[in-house]
Amino acid sequence: MTARNATTRPTGQWLLLGTVGLYLLVFLFDAGQAGAALDRSFGILRRILPVLVVVTGLLGVSHAFLSPASVASAVGEAAGPRGYLVATVGGILSHGPVYAWYPLLRDLQEAGMREGLIAVFLYNRAVKLPLIPLFLVYFELRYGIVLLFVMAAASVIQGLVVDQVVSPPTDGPD
Repeated sequence: MTARNATTRPTGQWLLLGTVGLYLLVFLFDAGQAGAALDRSFGILRRILPVLVVVTGLLGVSHAFLSPASVASAVGEAAGPRGYLVATVGGILSHGPVYAWYPLLRDLQEAGMREGLIAVFLYNRAVKLPLIPLFLVYFELRYGIVLLFVMAAASVIQGLVVDQVVSPPTDGPD
C-alpha cells in the first residue's frame, strides 16, 4: 500500500463554497426558509461541537506522538491479528458522529493504516458502550456476548474482503 498524497483529494473548501452558494440561492427565493435552515444547522453544530473538539484534539495528539512507523506497526501491512484487535477495540470505544472520525482515519491511512482495518473500525462503531446496559435490559447477557463476538468476527471478515478488493496483493515487481 502506498501513502496517498493529500493534495490529490478534493478539499473541504469546495464543499463549503457549494453549501454557502446553496444557502444564498435559497435566501434569494425564500429568506424565511433560509433563516430556519441556518438555525437548524447551527443547532446541529452546537450538538456535535464537543465531539469535534475531542476528535480535533486526538488529531493533534496523533500528529505529535504517532509516527508513520508506529502507525504502520500497529495497523499497517505487517500488523497481523494485533491490527484487527486495535481496529476492533478502537471502533467499539469511539463515540460521536462517524464523520467526525473521518479526518483522523484519513491521517492514519496516509501514515500506513490498511483500508481493511478502517472498515473494521467503522463496522465496530455499531457497538455503543453506553447502550449496552439498556440492551441487556431487553435481551439476556448470553445473547449480548454472542452478538458482540459475532459482530467482531464479521468486522474482521469485512476487513479482509476490503483489503483484497481495494489493495489486492501484487504478483511481484513489474
